Amino acid sequence: TVTNNAPTQFPVGTNLVTWTPTDVNGNSATCLQRVIVRDNLAPAISCPAHILANAAAGQCSSNVTFIVTATDNCGTVTNIVSVPASGSAFPVGVTTVTNTATDSSGNRTVCTFTVTVRDTQLPTITCPVDVTVNVNAGLCVATGVALGSPTTGDNCGAVTVTNNAPAQFPVGTNLVTWTATDVNGNTATCLQRVIVRDNLAPA
Repeated sequence: TVTNNAPTQFPVGTNLVTWTPTDVNGNSATCLQRVIVRDNLAPAISCPAHILANAAAGQCSSNVTFIVTATDNCGTVTNIVSVPASGSAFPVGVTTVTNTATDSSGNRTVCTFTVTVRDTQLPTITCPVDVTVNVNAGLCVATGVALGSPTTGDNCGAVTVTNNAPAQFPVGTNLVTWTATDVNGNTATCLQRVIVRDNLAPA
């Protein structure tokens, strides 16, 4: 008669089963069998939904925190690595975050999500000082007026500057609108006055 002590469930690892044959006269002997159970199942990982954030004040990035969770069939997950890591400074634009969960048996699972950082901050612009000029000789307008240059700034770098100045300024007070546009399409404006005087006596 042969018996063994095998359990109904074998845990992960090396398990020893003892086999015992017994003859009709009560003599018995034993031998050992190894049952090796491997964990080949990857952990389950859960990424957050895609994240949308605004750039921090005065910055072209945002420090974004998030939580990635994972579970495993054989207990706890030993390691979860996110690249970039939670709390990193994410630049304006779309960044893909890759997350890897590893269990105690070396099985891995990966999930990804995106962090989108928007630049909602307007550039700054300070207009040149107001300009006062005289009309051109024999004309009732001023041309070639030197307007100067505005002072600009932005949290994300370069700024493009335009204005709506005409080629000719009539007598009186003329308003010139200066527009600063940053690389993300945000705009700001300021006004400069161009005052044209008629200093020519009549003929």
